[in-house]
Amino acid sequence: MPSSSSSSRVRGVMNARHARIARLVRAAVLVLDNAADDIARGTWADSELKSMADALDVLTAALRGEGRTATGHDVLVVDAERIDR
Repeated sequence: MPSSSSSSRVRGVMNARHARIARLVRAAVLVLDNAADDIARGTWADSELKSMADALDVLTAALRGEGRTATGHDVLVVDAERIDR
């Protein structure tokens, strides 16, 4: 968490990096929320778990100020289908 003095310096300044991080965080929240029960039920394949890990690596790299992850991905892709409706 930023200190109050550092957050007051950047408050109100949203640049492209911050906007990208915000989009990635929102997407990650949706993915993790929807996936939690499915993973617990064992309905996700190992390849799907790896894809989610790769997507979270993208968010982690963005938070650390790195441009890309080792996988070369630059975006978080959410491919979901609701089965409860």
